[in-house]
Amino acid sequence: MMNLFVVIKRILQYTLSCVFVLFLGTPVLLTLTGCGGGQPPQTGLPTPSPAARVNSYVGSQGNSPSEVSPWTVTIDHTKNLYSYTNPNSGGSTVSGTFAPLTGGLMVLLNQNGYQNGLALEVPGEAIILRPGDNTNAPVFAVHQSSCFAISGNPVKFLFANSPGLTGNTTINNYNVYEAFYGQIYVSTNSDGSSWQFNNQTEYFNPDGKNVPLYASFPGYPSGFPATCSVVSNGSAKVTPNPAPLAYFYDVTPSESISIPTEYVISPAGFFFENQNYTNVLSSPGIGGNWTIPNISAWGVSEPSESITTSSLATLNYVGFLFEAAHNGNPPRTRLVGFGNGQKSGVMSGGTFPNENPTQTPIENMSITFGKQDPLNNGVYYLVKLSTPDDDPGGITSGCLSYGLSPSGTPTCINNAIATVGYPVTEGYFNGQYVIILSAVSTITDNLGNTDNGTGNLEMLVLFQQ
Repeated sequence: MMNLFVVIKRILQYTLSCVFVLFLGTPVLLTLTGCGGGQPPQTGLPTPSPAARVNSYVGSQGNSPSEVSPWTVTIDHTKNLYSYTNPNSGGSTVSGTFAPLTGGLMVLLNQNGYQNGLALEVPGEAIILRPGDNTNAPVFAVHQSSCFAISGNPVKFLFANSPGLTGNTTINNYNVYEAFYGQIYVSTNSDGSSWQFNNQTEYFNPDGKNVPLYASFPGYPSGFPATCSVVSNGSAKVTPNPAPLAYFYDVTPSESISIPTEYVISPAGFFFENQNYTNVLSSPGIGGNWTIPNISAWGVSEPSESITTSSLATLNYVGFLFEAAHNGNPPRTRLVGFGNGQKSGVMSGGTFPNENPTQTPIENMSITFGKQDPLNNGVYYLVKLSTPDDDPGGITSGCLSYGLSPSGTPTCINNAIATVGYPVTEGYFNGQYVIILSAVSTITDNLGNTDNGTGNLEMLVLFQQ
């Protein structure tokens, strides 16, 4: 635990302008207010308004089948107050003060001034909340302040499905492959009150060699309309009405079920989708002894240009690595820093000592991006994620392969996909990269059958600094 006085002392080490810090052994520039990047704006999305001092975000942990309703997270920069509510656990609200660090990082403090979590915010756009200690899954939440209009062609959003819940399921001796990541096109009318979603396509998890297969479920045979509305906390949301129809059984795809769905999308291009699968579980037409959890999806708008991978890997990032519960062990969410890539397309990083973001990260992880999808800017489906094999028999025991770090310690290597965007906002996070990476231990047997019994093991969300 970190006492408030220690946090304040560390904050005083920083200034409110661009400063140099030691990151992975190399001086790098952290961008603060007025020090934004220079990526081109996203076609069709409006220019975001300056962030308010108080913003409410809507999102989900995504690793609990019982999460029917999304979380709400509120950050008050005037009073340095935070609060968050999980309506699926009795609706109780956790609140306190926070100590702001650089690059959107903040330490959450309880009523006694001790650390009660971490958060990484793009003010007025999105936040990653790690409530409590590292045994809690992160909440990815988005702020949509108004019913904005999308101009020109529909905007394509790239997303990864919630960690810890995707995999394959056997129904009546058929392998049914659940969605791992996907894409969807969005357009609106001239005032942003009516929205249209089309071509929602989802894919099975990667095998590290080929373009992933289409997921067996959910499948969306057609587009669907939606209505945008402003809710009481000064935020907006987009709700399909009627709820979209999707099929969940690869043998009878014509059997579609209504899926209550909610979207929250920021003008900068952050994307959140929450789906309630109660109708699927209660449908008499679904055969077999199986269940499917509620799913959320996290994403970004597709970049208007292809990503320069060599440049992407040499920049610096902070974020959270989530490892799903496995073998009866609790999940684990750790604060990580990445960057300063020494080889083209390979980015190194790791955990912070004692979760102290003012220190240099331990270099115990790496991301190898591979080739970018030529048809989808910012999509990498041949990624390799290497993390420490520091929990034998526990969370990391489902590794696809094993290796050694440069220092000789055991590593766990899994296949992954990565979606990369550069949401354009005002202030210190203007046009900087966001990386959402989802990794899994996928094994293909000698008959060519793909097995994913361990599910989606890891999700890594990084914001460029």
